[in-house]
Amino acid sequence: MHFTVMNGVLAVGVVLIAYSFWRAHNKPGFDFNAFDLVMSRGRVDKIAVVFMVSFAATTWVIVDLQIKDKLTEGYFLGYGGLWVTPLITKIFSTKTEVKPDAA
Repeated sequence: MHFTVMNGVLAVGVVLIAYSFWRAHNKPGFDFNAFDLVMSRGRVDKIAVVFMVSFAATTWVIVDLQIKDKLTEGYFLGYGGLWVTPLITKIFSTKTEVKPDAA
């Protein structure tokens, strides 16, 4: 892989995002914990870790395809469907708890 301006811009963007997460995580009085992205009930959630790594990898592929001018509508729709579908499903599948009658 040879260095291009767009790869440099992408690298700088990743560093800036990581730095902003680090600053928000360490700022007193700011209610943000970067570990919440991969944790559930106080423990590392394997599914969340896999989800975040997969999201980062597929995003890198999509950005790389765009930089190389090889991104097609099919790739973009597949990427969008892959990451938007679980979010929409979670929004519309809210669990309502039915309490039994106290008879």
